[in-house]
Amino acid sequence: MPRRRLIAVCALVVWGILSAAAQGKQPAPPPRANPVPRRPNNPGKAPINPAKELERFQKMSPEQREKEMAKLRPAQRQRMERLLERFENMPPAQREQALRRLEALHELSPERRMAVTDELRNLRSLPPLERRARLRSDDIQQNFSEDERKLLYESVAPRFRPQEKD
Repeated sequence: MPRRRLIAVCALVVWGILSAAAQGKQPAPPPRANPVPRRPNNPGKAPINPAKELERFQKMSPEQREKEMAKLRPAQRQRMERLLERFENMPPAQREQALRRLEALHELSPERRMAVTDELRNLRSLPPLERRARLRSDDIQQNFSEDERKLLYESVAPRFRPQEKD
């Protein structure tokens, strides 16, 4: 797996695992005032499906996995090892939900994926009551599709379902 591809998978795995496991335990940094447009990791190629890559990585033998990990810088390698360990230690149902959320995020267009991940970062930085209020806000209702809202709800408040508006 090329280095860029592994790094892209790591980034998306971080998102999936943290959304499933952290649940607001460690607030994310506040969103940048002037975000820099992100460039795709592999211009001109089909986007990498992080859920499929994670499954493929899990199926590797320890020797194959070690070979792929050796391609990473030490800090990246440590982060990836921690993430894989957390993922493998999740109960099967929680692991399946994390993979499903990664798959759903992957299916979004790059622009919508960026909007959803930016909003997730924002939501995770909020205390629980403010997070719930934000999830119920008109801004979320108007700017995100039903599937995107479901992804947001499941990622930051899996037991929370917004009340229907009258």
